[in-house]
This record gives sequence, structure tokens and C-alpha cells, in this order.
Amino acid sequence: MELTIVGCGYLGEAVARQLQTRRPALNLTLTTTVTERHAELTDLADQLLLCDATEPAQLLAALQHRRTAVFCLAPRGNRRVNADGYRQTFLESFRCLRSLLPDLPHLRQIIYTGSSSVYGDADGDWVDESTAPAAETEHGAVLLESERLLTEMGGCKRRVCILRLAALHGPGRELDDRLKGLAGRERTGDGRSFSNWVHVHDAAGALIAAMDGAWSGIVNVVNDEPIRMRNLVDRSLERQQLEPVHWSGGPETSGNGRRIRNNRLKALGYRLQYPMLDGGRAECLL
Repeated sequence: MELTIVGCGYLGEAVARQLQTRRPALNLTLTTTVTERHAELTDLADQLLLCDATEPAQLLAALQHRRTAVFCLAPRGNRRVNADGYRQTFLESFRCLRSLLPDLPHLRQIIYTGSSSVYGDADGDWVDESTAPAAETEHGAVLLESERLLTEMGGCKRRVCILRLAALHGPGRELDDRLKGLAGRERTGDGRSFSNWVHVHDAAGALIAAMDGAWSGIVNVVNDEPIRMRNLVDRSLERQQLEPVHWSGGPETSGNGRRIRNNRLKALGYRLQYPMLDGGRAECLL
């Protein structure tokens, strides 16, 4: 099988490392937009390319003669970008891909790592793949339009799978490290809003399963533990023996969030390596 991963950031690199172990004979191409990453990525692939996915010549070079294309796109930098940055990263890349399809006759599978944020706020209720998404922000509208563009590229000769990922955690993004700065501080609201997470190794594993199993359509990639923010933060700080957060009270300004079901992921045969955030039992969250 010949595969290209377009965008080799945190998740793309995790996928490449799993493939190196599990599929050593795979003909793998990786792309990045960051020249400085060449040294750490070059040993993970047969070919490493600098590629801006909005540039037709560069994207064509990355995907030519490939049967599978995986898009792990993310805006550049660590800070949250505005909606225009999202449009450039996602919409313009997929418009470019659409324009190139006549020149990519071998492409039979497209996998895109999207975001579960497209569900919007469900006031704490459960959502699944049949739930109508809610574009409550400009960012969400861009992500939904990106999904629509990709879905239209599917057909009898080409499968499209959209993996709606929860927030990622794992090596380099450990929750305890990210939350310890909240110790002893006051936070607005009561922390009732739900958050949903998935370990980066499960996100990568589900993507490889999607590739191997020729999945199509939308699949939620989340763990088994939707968790209220107050429980998440308090549990982490207690584990680190740090002072708890002081919640100021009142309703959450951002709503109560959503709890995302992963039934389809499991029905397709994927077994989570990290079903819970800390390996313990899920708390009663009802």
C-alpha cells in the first residue's frame, strides 16, 4: 500500500511512528510545512516533502500514485488562530485537493482527522454521529464546510472517512502538566461543562484501523469518559498534591458542553488502549 500523511504534526507523527512498527514495508510519504522538522521526521518515511496543501503543484507531488491520503492538518503555531486561518488551513487545502482529483486516478481512500467541536454545545446531553452538528462559531462553520467538501469527493471508487477527534492528550501533552498552573487559582463558573478526550495513541490507532478496514463516513474518536471540567481539574491537582481550584460559582459562560458516544468506533472493531483518562473507573457523571 502507498500512503501519504499530509501534515505531520503531533498526531501525524504519532501515526507515522505506529506505522513504522506495525507496517515496516509500507511505502510512506510524510509532508510538513516546517523545514526544521526534517531531522526528526526523515527516518519515519520513505519520502519526506515540504508541502503546503493549498499549493496544487506541491500537493500533487505528495499524492501522485498514492492509494491513500491522510490529512492531519492544523494551523501553524501554538496559538488559536482566527477563522481566516482556519479557512486557509482546511477549506483551501480541500479545494485544492478537489481540483487535483482528475490527476489522481490511483487515490482510493481519503481520511481526515477533524474535530468533535462541530457538535457545538448540547447542554450536557449525549451526541453521536447521527446528531446534527451545530456551527456555533466561525471556526465550527469552517470545519463543517471542510467535512462537506470531503464527503462530496467520495463515491464508488473512492472512500472518504472523517474522524471527529476529541481533545488530544498523551506524551508531550500530559494533562497534569497542562493543568498544574491552575492550582490555587480562582476560575469563573462552577466547572459543570463536559469535556471529551482521547489519547494520541488511540487517535493514531483508530486512523490506522480506518485505513486497514476501509472505513467510510463519520466516526467519533473519543474515549469512554466524558468528564466535567471541575472533576478533571480537581482530580489532576489532587493527584499532584497541589492546591485545588476555587470555583467562583454561577453558570458556565460557554454552556454545559456535550458527552460524545464512541459506539460506532467500537462497532467497527477498534479497542481503546486508553478508555479512561487515568486508567481508573469512570465516575458517575449523570
